[in-house]
Amino acid sequence: MSEQDVLIAEAEIGDEARKFLESELGKTLLGMASQEVLLAQEALEVVDPSDTKKITALQNQAKVARNFEQWLAELIDKGNNALNVWRQQNG
Repeated sequence: MSEQDVLIAEAEIGDEARKFLESELGKTLLGMASQEVLLAQEALEVVDPSDTKKITALQNQAKVARNFEQWLAELIDKGNNALNVWRQQNG
């Protein structure tokens, strides 16, 4: 796979991620992820401080939910960067 092919693929994936975030499904899943973070935070406020397993589970719940949005944002950024590089090389 050539460098041009990689740039095009990254740009296309970034565009797909952007379209997904703008879709009703994307908006719904982001809302669900945000809700997971809030639920974990609320549970952390009342969990027994000595229950390290529960604390770890709640922290992981929040982290995975935050990562979902971050991964999509990274794909979009990487796609935008790839498109800019491709345009500079082929402009």
